[in-house]
Amino acid sequence: MNKTDHCDIIRDLLPGYIDDILSEAGTNAVKEHLKHCGECNLVYREMDEALCEKTTPVEQAALNGFKKIRKRTRKLKLAIWGACGLLMLFAAGYFLKYFVIGEPLTPGDISISEISYDEEAETLSISGTMNLALTRITRVIWETDEADNNAVNILIYAADTLPCQQEKRGFTITIPDMKGKKAYLARPKYDRLQIYHWQSDHYKELAALEEEIYTHFPQLDRTKDVLTCSLGIEIVDDMEGLLYSVETVVGEDAAFWWSADGKLTTDGDLEPRDFDIWISLDTPRRILLFDYKTGAYTEDPYVFYRF
Repeated sequence: MNKTDHCDIIRDLLPGYIDDILSEAGTNAVKEHLKHCGECNLVYREMDEALCEKTTPVEQAALNGFKKIRKRTRKLKLAIWGACGLLMLFAAGYFLKYFVIGEPLTPGDISISEISYDEEAETLSISGTMNLALTRITRVIWETDEADNNAVNILIYAADTLPCQQEKRGFTITIPDMKGKKAYLARPKYDRLQIYHWQSDHYKELAALEEEIYTHFPQLDRTKDVLTCSLGIEIVDDMEGLLYSVETVVGEDAAFWWSADGKLTTDGDLEPRDFDIWISLDTPRRILLFDYKTGAYTEDPYVFYRF
């Protein structure tokens, strides 16, 4: 198409352009052409002046009414397209949430069949099944608890099953670096259930460590001084170990004891000491005192006598 043909088409559109009854594409095409074509611009001005002179008040009123209808129609189309777009976004979001991504299950919807800790790799493997019908597991993830770096939350997502899909009810997940930590089945902002505690599975080793601490420090009274292991591995001089807090039962003939479920019971008051005791997990054992006053580890037992 040469320039002359293009100008002829634009000039045919000028009456509609002047009356503002062209489509948005037509209006934009004429407007863009008039910016660069002086001849068509001159024709447009002459035509605009001529139409204004020939138009009677009745014709102008009718034309204005048509323009209003045209504008309202455009707005209505935009509103309809906007509503359709929002509806499609809502439908897509609903489909993704309930049929693709899914939502995290509550601990009561899950049955754990096996939990195993690999001592060498320090990984925790968990297997289980979902108790709900007509749903499928979409993903299983784990994340460190925001309030406790030594705890891991396991989230199991499930979505509704479509007719063309098969139910997936079982899952297995392996979590690294679980030495000294605990694991929960969790649903964010709702509830969680503890399913693993490293210390519970290693209670015999922990009892042996505590026995070594009492033996190493004869200043400790087995009936008065309570050792409580802090959760997590404490690294000292590139060695892995456990940190024990020390509390002393005070009161006449006061004592303490541990119940079968690991609950501490006393018949006196507990007063914390101003030091902790660290013991290495590897042998030969190394045992240190952490002095709260200096903020450093030491082997000097003088801290016992400040109580």
